[in-house]
Amino acid sequence: MKPTDRIILTAFLTALQKLDEPLPNYIQLQLNQIGESLKVNPNNIGNLDLIAKSHPPLNILYQQEFTVLRQKTTERGSKPLSLPNDPTPELTNATINTFSNKNSVSAAQENVKPNLLQRMKNFIAGGNANE
Repeated sequence: MKPTDRIILTAFLTALQKLDEPLPNYIQLQLNQIGESLKVNPNNIGNLDLIAKSHPPLNILYQQEFTVLRQKTTERGSKPLSLPNDPTPELTNATINTFSNKNSVSAAQENVKPNLLQRMKNFIAGGNANE
């Protein structure tokens, strides 16, 4: 999984957790399709940024989270920190489970552990994913 994909997934899952209402059906269907595609290819996260842009409440939260995470990768210099390219199975599994649900907002709120997202944020910031 590319480092940018980890940032996108972490920002997207965090934004889903913060939403107050379910996603529109057309967005939920797109997430269901991405969930299925991730089962086959864990590196294929689709166009989550475009999906977020299509729903203003989600986009606001996603852009806030994405900006914070990107800033953390550049705090130590002008070049983004290098992250390993190996897949992050726990993040991938959480994403598949969330996107495959009929209500990804409630699935993210109930099933995506806050400590997973915090570990990913630490990892993205250049720390250890287990901190």
